[in-house]
Amino acid sequence: MHGIVYLPNQEVLSVDPDKMTVTTTIKTHSAAVVNLIPPQKAGKLTFDAGLVNSTDGRFANVNPLSYESTAKPKVHVIGDAAATGQPKAGHIANQEAKVCADAIVRAFANLGPDPAPVTNSACYSTITMTQASWLTAVYQYDSVLKKMALAPVPGVAASVGWSTGNFSQMNTWFNALMADSFA
Repeated sequence: MHGIVYLPNQEVLSVDPDKMTVTTTIKTHSAAVVNLIPPQKAGKLTFDAGLVNSTDGRFANVNPLSYESTAKPKVHVIGDAAATGQPKAGHIANQEAKVCADAIVRAFANLGPDPAPVTNSACYSTITMTQASWLTAVYQYDSVLKKMALAPVPGVAASVGWSTGNFSQMNTWFNALMADSFA
């Protein structure tokens, strides 16, 4: 079979890189390229600190108004370790850091966190060595659900196909994100 085959919900029992096979609880699969993706979870430090308390036992629950841990007060968790319903992406971690920092500054001034934070995520996918596509999503705090949720407007936007223009924009976006994240 050619193309990409996604095989969810199969426990991997063994991998043989010499034969390019993956044996699962269902059968042994052969492929020219194998990309094993383990279930995502917070890093060891988050587990060791006793911050992992999500129902699936993989992430740290946080208050999305401040990213303060629900397990340990005055400890803030952002990025891949936090259970927020937002994508696990560097751009979102950058946005979460800004909401978190704002909440901490407000706390020092005896103020509550912003009651309606908004974050956004941009994702570029390189398709070829010179072409890319993109997707953006905007999240806002839902005070009824008490979580970050996809905003109804503008919500999600995506490129139509891929292009060299998107590839150029990807590099500009990446450089700006890195400059902002590590300033």
